[in-house]
Amino acid sequence: MEDLQSLMTSLDEISNQIGDGMYLNMVDKMKRIHDKLNGNKSIWEDPFYDTETDYGSDSDSDYESPRPAVRAPFAPNLDRRRLSEIDCLRNQLLDHVKKMHEEYKVLEKCEKEAHRTDWTPIKRMTAFRKTQAIKLWCEKNTRWAPGGEAGELVGRLSTTAVPTSGWTWEKLVENGLRSIVLEIGTEEEIRIFSQRARGNTYVVFYDELSLKTLQKLPAFEKKIYDDYKEECQRKMTEYFENAKLKVLEEQAKMERWEVLCVETEEKLRQIDACVYHRDYWESETNEFWVGDNGRMVDNGFVARVERRR
Repeated sequence: MEDLQSLMTSLDEISNQIGDGMYLNMVDKMKRIHDKLNGNKSIWEDPFYDTETDYGSDSDSDYESPRPAVRAPFAPNLDRRRLSEIDCLRNQLLDHVKKMHEEYKVLEKCEKEAHRTDWTPIKRMTAFRKTQAIKLWCEKNTRWAPGGEAGELVGRLSTTAVPTSGWTWEKLVENGLRSIVLEIGTEEEIRIFSQRARGNTYVVFYDELSLKTLQKLPAFEKKIYDDYKEECQRKMTEYFENAKLKVLEEQAKMERWEVLCVETEEKLRQIDACVYHRDYWESETNEFWVGDNGRMVDNGFVARVERRR
């Protein structure tokens, strides 16, 4: 028994160097060993639990102070550690719930973007859309511009200086006809105008084109507009797909925070601490259950010890 008491004293001395869970576990096991060896003797009869102080052991004194509630030598420190652990776990639980609310705001935004109904495929090319189509085509074909500026294909100006009204088919034919011919011209035209460019002459006049090339111009203009519509459709499809993926990512984050909350609550129950009502994420239905009082860990509700699900 003396060895067990010495072991408990040693454990108390190193209590600050080991984890709370390990400390509590070792203390509990040593107490079980002691009770078994001692035949579950009452603590009033067991000298192992004697906490009599000097003033209570004075044989010359007739005064007998009432015996205080006695505990094992390590009990006061055990209580402090337990309360500290409970406080730490409650703070962790509070932080998990706050993080869950932050992620839920992001989730709501992603779901709103993923289910947008204010966008429809382009069915008619308005004047504005046509200018955007011409601009997009010029930006993709800056290699044909003398200085590499998209605006040069419609007005020999810097891109930033070209007004919206400048991005038109007429302007493109007037100033960027060479870029069009290099796309739809005959082999002879492409050879001639490529050689001319080597001499820093980029201008191609309308009356220099063959009849075959002139006949292709309306179809080429339409192709620019059709390509623009397809590009817009592709971008919106990609946008919605990314938004849906983001929704799944945020739902997974919510589920991870909920798992952490449940694990933290289980730790509180293991040390016999009260677990209060809190907001939680229901993974099966993808719903966030929020209390009327605005949630968090301790808002006055009595704990439900059993699991919610």
